[in-house]
Amino acid sequence: MSDRLNAALSSIARPLAAIAICGSALLFVIPLATRCLTMADEGYLLLQALDMANGKVLYRDMDAFVTPGMWFLLAGLFKLTEPSVIASRIPVVIAYLALIVLSYRIPSRIGGVYAGLSSVGIMMMCTVWAFPAWTFAFYSPFSVMFALAGLERLLAFRASSSRSDLLLAGLLLGLSILFKQNYGVLALVGVLIALMVLRLEQGQSRVASLRGAAVDSCWLGVGIVAIALPTVIYLGVHGALGDAFRSLFVHPLEFSGKHNIPYLDLAALFTPDFMSEPLDIMTYGAQPIYRTPLLGGFVGSIRLVERLHVLLYWFPPLIFIMGSTLVFLGSGDSRDSAPSPKSSAFHGGLLSILLVCFGLFLGVFPRADFNHLINVYQPVVIAGVTSFAVLLDGRTMPSVAMRKIVGVAIITVISIYFVVSAYWYSALVRTMNFEVGGSRGGVKVSPPEASSLNQVLRNLALLSDPDDALLTIPDIAMLNFLSKRPMPSAYYNLYEHHISHDGGAAVVIGAENHNTPVVITRLNNFFSDRVGLRDYAPVLSDYIDTHFEQRYTIGRSEYLLYTRRERPVASENFASVLEDCDQQSDKASIEDHLLFRSLYQTIGVGFASREDSLTTRCRVKIPRSGGEFVWQMEYSHPAKLRSPTTLLIEVSIESNQERHPVFSESIEVKPINPRVSRLPAPREYRVDLSNYAGQSVNLIMRSTRNGLVAMSTSAMRSFGAHWQHPRIVARQP
Repeated sequence: MSDRLNAALSSIARPLAAIAICGSALLFVIPLATRCLTMADEGYLLLQALDMANGKVLYRDMDAFVTPGMWFLLAGLFKLTEPSVIASRIPVVIAYLALIVLSYRIPSRIGGVYAGLSSVGIMMMCTVWAFPAWTFAFYSPFSVMFALAGLERLLAFRASSSRSDLLLAGLLLGLSILFKQNYGVLALVGVLIALMVLRLEQGQSRVASLRGAAVDSCWLGVGIVAIALPTVIYLGVHGALGDAFRSLFVHPLEFSGKHNIPYLDLAALFTPDFMSEPLDIMTYGAQPIYRTPLLGGFVGSIRLVERLHVLLYWFPPLIFIMGSTLVFLGSGDSRDSAPSPKSSAFHGGLLSILLVCFGLFLGVFPRADFNHLINVYQPVVIAGVTSFAVLLDGRTMPSVAMRKIVGVAIITVISIYFVVSAYWYSALVRTMNFEVGGSRGGVKVSPPEASSLNQVLRNLALLSDPDDALLTIPDIAMLNFLSKRPMPSAYYNLYEHHISHDGGAAVVIGAENHNTPVVITRLNNFFSDRVGLRDYAPVLSDYIDTHFEQRYTIGRSEYLLYTRRERPVASENFASVLEDCDQQSDKASIEDHLLFRSLYQTIGVGFASREDSLTTRCRVKIPRSGGEFVWQMEYSHPAKLRSPTTLLIEVSIESNQERHPVFSESIEVKPINPRVSRLPAPREYRVDLSNYAGQSVNLIMRSTRNGLVAMSTSAMRSFGAHWQHPRIVARQP
């Protein structure tokens, strides 16, 4: 009677526990899934999926280098619901719950209930470190989720030898490939090797194992073909098969060397100024670092949070090495119900998990930035928890004392990550509390970001009509989606590997064919492009210079808004002033932006002195035909100042050991409300230098602040003069 009662209670407890776990995961993920906009990847995915729902065909009409699963999913969703960012997050949340279920089921097959629960907890913790990579509509999490689901069915096949499990595993791996080809194929390779492993684990000979694995692979292949065949037929019917082949197989090989980012060196753990540069944070840092207030005190002084990132890079190699060692230390786990006619010399279940998870982990290469690392961290967590469950098993590590020491060490390390995760989670929910306007928005972002986006949308409503195309450069297609403005060409992302083949000519043709009235650009190039837009897309950058003029700077210099000129101007023959400069101070810096270079002279807020100045000397060659020194002048707008405060701008020419002043103007500095997110385009200045035609001279730029200013806490820079795009423009003969 008691056995029946226990069985009945167990049958009730399991579904209740599953509901509790999934309910907790749902409550946990919804605040993250309703926050943050990813302007680049999410923007072009949503826009292309909407265009696909309205009749366009991927690869034929729209440029893309990833298999079309995510586009199919979102296009189908937008046929059923009103298109919006919030609507696109619904399948993301469902996929996340599926990931949580898999996080429990896969480790628990080897390590039991505690391993499954540990995996779920660590996966939820990693979700915060991954934010927003796992919680917006993107193909990578779906591809990984389907691959892990295929792994779970492979383990079910190990226990049951049922061909239906193999068939289902094939379908799931086919979906993984459909959502991202390299992840799915790498996982498939791991599964194919695992099929051989599972035959050997049962004590079969190598020949028999090879023969059996070949038959198993055929069943697996049936499932994959069931996904691949309809996709190929769809592309063929719509005349996109050739374009798809070039986009999915040829082009990735062409640009693979242009975007490789090296794996983070373990020595970075001991580098004193690790992640002190913005580029380091963008490349190797989790987004919550620069979306939440930084931790101060001792933790901040030693850059503990930044150094935890280094360990995240080196946990995977250690996990796979440790797991591979454990595979051969004992036979299958007693919790696993796999048939074992003969005593196996290795742990086939653990090895199968390691093979598939390692295959997925290889997807981080060649672009080993943090975003790509975290995209394949779900299998790392599962492989790690399962490996440690085997390590801490009494048969693998019989010493109770040693198991306690290892267990305490693991709990201590994970607890540190949990504390950071809890702080970030709270800060993200607290600080990202402003909704993006418009019927397609609804997600919550930080107040400055919401202010910038809403300002852009208001300006677009004033400067263009809903049917007008909007050219966004290089990676802000989200603005098209939110403003309901179509993209003028087949290229929705304008990174180097998308448009460098023709210098951006196809984008220009599309913009002209649509008579595009407005162009919006970021201030800076995409951080991982090796060269800037002016180098890889000179046709496009020249087109913007000649056909558009800057009207506004929006936000904290995030966006530059250009409108079409009444008549195009002639293309300038110019040389940058900033190629050979002696800055003489670390307060001066030269930066490459998307469409121009700038000299920044930081002359402080004035607490030490009412007056401060800075001089930069650059060696330039004046063309024989004569020329002009041309630049746009801007300054850091303070939140407060003591009137009168002025900024004196001076330009001198040093020739034949003599200095000649050629320009001087005093600019009244005006404060700006920190909430104001739109400024007029900076004023352009021109100075005739024809008296120095044919000479190499020193051009001296000097800025002087007279007065006291106070900057907003959200300001990106201290007070100073910004010499935008300083150049020598040759006179036309």
